Amino acid sequence: MRVLLVNAKPLVVESLAEYSGVDALGVWPRKHHFGELSSFRVRSLTYSGGKKLSPRAIWQLRKIISRFQPDIVHAFYGRALAHVNLAMLGMKSRPKTVSFRGITSPLSRSNPGDWISYQHPHVDGHACESDAVRESLVRSGIAADRCWTTYNTMYCPPKHRPGRAALAQFDIPPDAFVVGTVATMRRVKGVDLLLRAATQCHPSRDIYWLLIGEVIDPEIFRWATDSRIQERVRLVGWRRDASELISGADLFVMPSRAEALCQALLEAMHQGVCPVVSDAGGMKEAVRHEIDGLVVPAEDVSSLVKAICRLNEDRTLVAKFGDSARVRIADQFTPRKMAERILPVYRQVLCGEPSRATAWIDGLQAQGAT
Repeated sequence: MRVLLVNAKPLVVESLAEYSGVDALGVWPRKHHFGELSSFRVRSLTYSGGKKLSPRAIWQLRKIISRFQPDIVHAFYGRALAHVNLAMLGMKSRPKTVSFRGITSPLSRSNPGDWISYQHPHVDGHACESDAVRESLVRSGIAADRCWTTYNTMYCPPKHRPGRAALAQFDIPPDAFVVGTVATMRRVKGVDLLLRAATQCHPSRDIYWLLIGEVIDPEIFRWATDSRIQERVRLVGWRRDASELISGADLFVMPSRAEALCQALLEAMHQGVCPVVSDAGGMKEAVRHEIDGLVVPAEDVSSLVKAICRLNEDRTLVAKFGDSARVRIADQFTPRKMAERILPVYRQVLCGEPSRATAWIDGLQAQGAT
């Protein structure tokens, strides 16, 4: 079976290619650093990428599809999916198309961008980042039997775990209790809720608040300069090493108002950091309440305060949750596990079709990787 994956994570392409009988080719927009891609054991090409209606991107993908002759094209996220759908218009022998969706916002019948991507009639199946994403697609009118939850994985698991020593550069005492988050801080991420919780935790002078990422929501600056917590808030901006820095935190908190799954959460759990998340979207699917961490109601500042204070007072529980979180990621959210979940999707969309893949695709799971 030939599979063309557009804008997928390289390690997922690599994991799929390890299966006997799968010929996988990865294609990425040129905005990705090709030197990085070449370090993975995966066949790869680039194309121009760009906006959904980019003629150059559509033409380039059409040429790639025509030459590679895949059985399946798997397009990750809206722009790549639009490029694929438009590239295959008028093709006599059209490969099956699978999408990957990573947001929970509903599709709109009045949005042309949705019609040329996820609502396009030529999309045969949808792989979803979480059950919450799948439910959103079904509510938007996509047939339930065309949607599968495959979850997601990290782009590249952090290679280093520097721990608390890495936070000395931010003037955080070594004995502090550090509550951290990593995000592009838009309102939907709920970082303002975290800072509101911080003002209510202010009698606990040992708690420091480490916020990594670009700040978009102006409310964050307002709450970060509150006199009750200002001296213990660290706004450090975007950092390339964010997934390593977070290993120095005691807690990773993501109080999102809406969330498909959250890459930063997976990275923090991989590092063994105890997670506290809202029940928005798919995060509660990754974090099992009272097993891997704590799950609180979305936009409930009082519950967030209670969770943080409880864990500050029980460091043994913090360590227990952190260890469980690390195992959870290793068991369920690796590139290999995602590939295992994707293969049945391919089987379903190819089922009953005359293709060289159908003769042996049912045996792929039994054969495993070569």
